[in-house]
Amino acid sequence: MKSLGLIFVFSLVVSDVSGAETDVVESVSVIVGDSVTLHTDVTEIPDSIEWRFGKHLIARISESDEGKPTKPKRKRLQLDHQTGDLKINKVRIADFGLYELEINSDTTGLSSKKFNISGVNNLNGVKLVPVLERDSVILSPGLTEIQRDDQITWTFNGTLIGQLKNQTPEIFADVLDGRFQGRLHLNQQNGSLSITNVGPNTAGPYVVDITKSGSSYTIHKTFRVTTIDGGNRMSVMEGTSVTLESGVSKIHRDDLVIWRCEYGDSVIAEIRHGNFATFDGPDGRFRRKLKLDFKTGSLTIRKTRTKHAGLYHLDITGNRRTIFKRFNLSVYTRDWSPCVIAVIGVAVLLLVVVAFGAVVTCFLKRLLVKQKIVFPQPAGTRLYPDLRKDLRLDRRTMQC
Repeated sequence: MKSLGLIFVFSLVVSDVSGAETDVVESVSVIVGDSVTLHTDVTEIPDSIEWRFGKHLIARISESDEGKPTKPKRKRLQLDHQTGDLKINKVRIADFGLYELEINSDTTGLSSKKFNISGVNNLNGVKLVPVLERDSVILSPGLTEIQRDDQITWTFNGTLIGQLKNQTPEIFADVLDGRFQGRLHLNQQNGSLSITNVGPNTAGPYVVDITKSGSSYTIHKTFRVTTIDGGNRMSVMEGTSVTLESGVSKIHRDDLVIWRCEYGDSVIAEIRHGNFATFDGPDGRFRRKLKLDFKTGSLTIRKTRTKHAGLYHLDITGNRRTIFKRFNLSVYTRDWSPCVIAVIGVAVLLLVVVAFGAVVTCFLKRLLVKQKIVFPQPAGTRLYPDLRKDLRLDRRTMQC
């Protein structure tokens, strides 16, 4: 009887523990604009799978639906009809909260999982990565260290180009006509992807899928690599003004215009939602120097100084266009330029040579007249013309 009591108490403890497991909530941290997939971890579709956000049913697969998943309640949700996994595309702040999965199976019974999605705001969404043609770029998934069971996969336009499993990197450079041959490197420490010699055929969307060991979700990050030209080279005299032209005739209200200076990679001017502003820069070098054309987005630098020389980047992004430009500005002083100094130096040197030659010629003429030197000449030749005809020597003063 005593043993039966112990068995009964033990069964209660087990029941309590199993019930506690169903209440475990997995925390999922996402940057706004990234995507995330919540996994069911089932090998085959059970009788029914239901996803709820809060108390609202948002997706379902059941036998009554003849194996076809119901259309998710939100446009950015995707339900995998083979695994029941739920993908949330381009996560917004409104998507933060508790997601509950209920699985009903004849073999395993009723089970559930919970995910609490939270994160930080990032207004950029997709990471735009402008790269100079033939330059290199590193796309980072944002991980400091890769664990052994972490899985990282990189795709380009939906094609697998690299993966990291068991801390072993693997590159698939022979895909897409071999355009990535010798151009890719996958860092086994942090999962970042390096692309060398970027060209138009390797520009486009790159997606990294990150599945941490022991987790039931996958983070998706999207990078859009674009190529830009070598930059417009401009030169201006110190103290004058220069305008960096945007190349567009009109800025639309949905356009985001960003001017950046390479010094400190700081934003010095912007147009956002129809509002425009200029900034002084990290050290105040642009204070009262900038004028932004709110109609075209062109930027004028007034009364330039040598400290304003360098690279300037223009990014225009909107629903109708994406433009990246780079300007290489040089500012020269009012002092003599090295080129002018070199020309003057050569001219002075020539004058010295001519003057020295005249002195030597005059000395020889005097010597010829006073000493009556006769130059021997081989027979039948006239190596030395009659110098006396060319002499203009005053015999009284012996001056040339």
